[in-house]
Amino acid sequence: MTSLYIHIPYCVKKCSYCDFNSGPHPRALMDRYIQALGKELEGTRAISEGFQTVYIGGGTPTALDEAQLERLLTLVKDVTGTNPPREYTIEANPGTLNPEKVRLMKVGGIDRVSLGVQSFSEGGLEILGRIHSPLEAEEGFYVLRDAGFSNINLDLIFGWPGQTLEEWGQDLQKVLRLGPEHVSAYCLTIERGTPISMDVRTGRLTGSDEDLQHKMFKKAHASFTRAGYKHYEISNFALKGRECLHNINYWNNGPYLGLGAGAFSYVDGRRYSNVKDVQKYIEKITSGRRAVSFTETLPSRRRAAETLVMALRMHSGIAEGEFHRRTGYSLTELYGPSIEKFQHLGLLSLTGGRLRLTQKGLFLANQVMVEFV
Repeated sequence: MTSLYIHIPYCVKKCSYCDFNSGPHPRALMDRYIQALGKELEGTRAISEGFQTVYIGGGTPTALDEAQLERLLTLVKDVTGTNPPREYTIEANPGTLNPEKVRLMKVGGIDRVSLGVQSFSEGGLEILGRIHSPLEAEEGFYVLRDAGFSNINLDLIFGWPGQTLEEWGQDLQKVLRLGPEHVSAYCLTIERGTPISMDVRTGRLTGSDEDLQHKMFKKAHASFTRAGYKHYEISNFALKGRECLHNINYWNNGPYLGLGAGAFSYVDGRRYSNVKDVQKYIEKITSGRRAVSFTETLPSRRRAAETLVMALRMHSGIAEGEFHRRTGYSLTELYGPSIEKFQHLGLLSLTGGRLRLTQKGLFLANQVMVEFV
């Protein structure tokens, strides 16, 4: 086992674009949830020495109050403390951080923080339904720096309704002035059923067109690479040696264990997930039952397809020999015609035995990957 993910389905307010398993919950319910997480964590003790990375995500883990956060971090440390992970990340949002929470994170062994800024535009934050202001986003970054965190990721979203290329450029300039070690820049996907999707459908907001989004993508690439960041994955940029190890394990189709409501696991070709409902999760775990609601064992051909699709997210792609070693299949025998088609379209490159997306292909990755699934 190489990676452990812990899901905190709690946030102060649901963002307008979010379709994750998260939302506001009563404090008492979160107390019981953390207690249940502790019990589920206990079940990992036998394999905890194999966790190379730990990632606490959500939701908003830092929306927990100080006592809850301390309890959560203590539970994780009790399991992994004798053999700390190489990388230990927690997601945080501006507006939910304070010096005491940041101190607890530091004492608890966290060495990497992913700060959900999304935008430094007041208008953008309002459209996205964020609870913080641009100033609070900047202050949150400095609170982390002052506490000694030297590995910080900033999350950004571009292509939100009404955003201009100039506004996106201003966000990029602000990030570069702050100087985080890592940046995740995601093109907004408008998910069905979210408030923002309903606003676009009814005409209250106008969605961003693909041509403008492509220009924003290219602008981010140019700005960050010029500043010394490596564009190592479709949406991710990092200074040397600061790539996210936890996510790289996902993209390498490596094994991971997910704990908490709705969390997914992938072990030995078997994928399974816990029930999404927080109350049902608590009831199952506290009564000594497993909380798994879905499981599937992937046939070898599908595992090979997922290995390719995930590897193509990385700028480095995948070598033909590595693909064969990991899947038992020949890359060109399985996908030769599709590879040739996308090479002709300028979306894929196969040189020196290594297949990767081109710069144009990175932006249009979904159109490429759907053919291999």
